[in-house]
Amino acid sequence: MSVVRNIRHNAISTASYDAYHSYMTSAIPTDTERYVFIDSEEVGNIEIKEKGKYSVFDVANWFLMKGDMTHKKLQKLCYYAQAWAYALKGYRLEDTDYQAWVHGPVSPALWDRFKSFGYDTICLRGKCRAHFDDEDVQLLEDVWDTYGESTGNALEALTHRELPWMEARRGYGPDEKCTVVISPSTMAAYYKSIYCGD
Repeated sequence: MSVVRNIRHNAISTASYDAYHSYMTSAIPTDTERYVFIDSEEVGNIEIKEKGKYSVFDVANWFLMKGDMTHKKLQKLCYYAQAWAYALKGYRLEDTDYQAWVHGPVSPALWDRFKSFGYDTICLRGKCRAHFDDEDVQLLEDVWDTYGESTGNALEALTHRELPWMEARRGYGPDEKCTVVISPSTMAAYYKSIYCGD
């Protein structure tokens, strides 16, 4: 069953970045310490019982196995995985929050790990060793099918038209620094409202 490929949203621009340099790297060690930023909480109509089923770094590695991409695109794919898990599964997929930065939703932990790449392409060397439940693999596949062909810039533009990021940035100027956490309850409600499931 398709999880997110049948969503309604504005057409995503296909404008590409300027040329990027490609660097080979072993992206994220999966045996590193887990980063936990949030406690269990009651969020709107969904009860978050976990601190995150997986490390955001394991989810990032999963997407990097799909192909080379920029840091911006990786951030947005991980954000959408988290958002759709809230909306359709009712649980926190990753052990991180997303903040409403100028260029869209950003996990500070993921940004810190990949900031050295700047606008350059991240290339994963090796295999992703994390184990994901089958239903979560399907969710990640559906996120990839829905958003994977888009550039980081196109995904940034899409998040800028969506309520969760806009709500978190209320009162901030377009280029003003903002570290407000995007509300899980708003993410759950908004993405559930645009879902056209089977």
